[in-house]
Amino acid sequence: MTLIPVSVSRIFYKGVEKKMVDGIIMVKIVPGHERRIQRILKGLAGIRKIYLLFGDFDFFLNVQVDGLLMLNSLVETIREMDGVVTTRTIVAQSFEEFGPMRTEAC
Repeated sequence: MTLIPVSVSRIFYKGVEKKMVDGIIMVKIVPGHERRIQRILKGLAGIRKIYLLFGDFDFFLNVQVDGLLMLNSLVETIREMDGVVTTRTIVAQSFEEFGPMRTEAC
């Protein structure tokens, strides 16, 4: 069995450690709905940065949320928006969290 590491940032809130999950959500939109959906996305908690794409997907969202359940909830909220065709979600792991370069297992 292979374990896939999840990107986790450690944040302490009132002395309690919280683990944040970094992710990428790509969103395909019905043509003509981009501006409206972009305005809605800007107001959602957890979305750190929004990129406009030219290709198979229309938006690339850099997200950080409090755990996988919150990531799933964010994705479901986006999928339910009128004008969203589909999403693709990736849980991200930075190389810095593995240690020095060329020491991580591949």
